[in-house]
Amino acid sequence: MSKSEICLIYTGGTIGMQRIKGVLIPPNNPEAFLKIAPELEGQFDFRPLMNKDSTNINPADWKIIANEIYERRNAGYKGFIVAHGTDTMHFTASAVAFALGKNLNFPVVFTGAQTIPDVLHGDARVNLLRAFKVATTTDIAEVVISFGEYVFRGCRTQKRDERLFNAYESPSFFPLAYITEDILSRGLHKTRTEVPENIEFINDFAPGILQVSLIPGLEPNLLSSLLDNENCRGIVLQSFGAGNVPNESRFSWTDFIKDATYKGKPVLITSQFPANATTHTDYEAGIAARKAGAIPTGNMTSACATVKFRWVLAQIDGVKFDNGEDKINRINEMMNTVFIGEMDSERKS
Repeated sequence: MSKSEICLIYTGGTIGMQRIKGVLIPPNNPEAFLKIAPELEGQFDFRPLMNKDSTNINPADWKIIANEIYERRNAGYKGFIVAHGTDTMHFTASAVAFALGKNLNFPVVFTGAQTIPDVLHGDARVNLLRAFKVATTTDIAEVVISFGEYVFRGCRTQKRDERLFNAYESPSFFPLAYITEDILSRGLHKTRTEVPENIEFINDFAPGILQVSLIPGLEPNLLSSLLDNENCRGIVLQSFGAGNVPNESRFSWTDFIKDATYKGKPVLITSQFPANATTHTDYEAGIAARKAGAIPTGNMTSACATVKFRWVLAQIDGVKFDNGEDKINRINEMMNTVFIGEMDSERKS
């Protein structure tokens, strides 16, 4: 059993980067990251898993991070901190949350920074110290992002700014806590239980997902050939507004959605705006997309929806379906099942 309170997993990102000849790059030695907060020495075990700009983080990395946490879950830690780059932190946090599942009984706190440690007035050092405070003094038992003044549910978070120290938001769910001299909890989080259930570890994410952000005048026929590509497993359409998809003239996506669905390649509808309900649109353009076979994603963030899509598709690999319609229906059912608090279970007025 570890004598340290926390397992600190380092994956890279600005929080540990150096500026060399004007260019921000990962350090040659990840151990240099430990200099950021010397007062924490001896209070954590350091696990330098990778040393990447988070732009280069991919689903294989999600699996490595989740597996590291799962394998060390019984080592006696109060919790885990994951130092990660900001560009894709919300994707990774969502993936780790799905992998570890609803029975998670300890905090997994993601954090990062908008500035490198050498910026003395920056946020690298303070965000790490705050993440440590969240992991050691609260009863949170889920995957969260601690950044700036807030603690957010990881799978409800998206990045909103490239420079501000409060870089993240949770547009459809209140912050779990506010960081002041104390951690002010809102009581919305999942808490530790005296007798934890076993973690149902599901750590696979399917490849072959294409995301398309709709723009006025985008012709669906530009992408039609992709539906015959065996490597394409599914499509994510980032729609206008609350699930609205063009349905007139040559710009209509209705036939594309029908064709994709017929070929067993599900089409998800997310939004280009901060998370909003794509299930309950009252607009004809949105209703037409759903009638054609598109799968709504409720009020999940776009990042969470795409991660969940990969996770769901991986679980149906090898499952025998009588026909393509049954497969699509099963994916639709799983995408609209709440597994880890990633979406509201029903529309709230």
